Amino acid sequence: MKKHIANIVSLSRVIGAVALFCMKTISTPFLVVYILCGFTDLIDGPIARKTNSSSELGATLDTVGDVLTYLALTKILVKQKLVPWWILVWILSAGVLFGICAFISKHRFGRLYLPHTWLGKIFGGSVFVLPVMMQFMPGYAWMSVICSIATIHAFELFYVQLKSKEALPFVASALHVNK
Repeated sequence: MKKHIANIVSLSRVIGAVALFCMKTISTPFLVVYILCGFTDLIDGPIARKTNSSSELGATLDTVGDVLTYLALTKILVKQKLVPWWILVWILSAGVLFGICAFISKHRFGRLYLPHTWLGKIFGGSVFVLPVMMQFMPGYAWMSVICSIATIHAFELFYVQLKSKEALPFVASALHVNK
C-alpha cells in the first residue's frame, strides 16, 4: 500500500482540478480546492521519493494534475474577464513551446515528458500564488511575471530536450545538462 500513496495524492489533485473546472468564479470553495491542489503538488514527489515509489504513472499524474489545475484557473480568469487578450496570446504561445518540448522528447526518447527543473518549480509557485497576488496588484502585472517565467522555462526545456543524452525526469537547470 505504501508504494501507492504518492499516486493516490497525485490522483486527488487531478480530481480536484476537474472539480475546479465546474466552478464559475474565484470563490471560497474554489480557493479551498485550489489550495488543496497546490498542497498535493508539493507533497506527492517527496512522498514518492521517501517511499521509493517514483514511477512513470506518478510523473504522468503529476503533469496531468498541473496542466488541469492551470487550465481550470485560466478558464475562470477568462470567464471573469480578468485576463487581457495579449496575456492569452502569451499563455498560448508558451503552451505551444511546452508542447513542442514534449514532442521533442517523444521523438528523441520515445515518450512524452517535460523535465522538472528549479525554474519549473518557480513557475508553478508563481501560478499558484496568482489568486492571492491579484488581491494586491493588478492581475495583468502578476500574469506578466508568470508569462515571463513560463517563456524562459519553455526555452530552458527546449534546450534540455535537445542537448540531453537521455530522458531526464529532473535536471536542476539547462546549465546542468550532461554534467
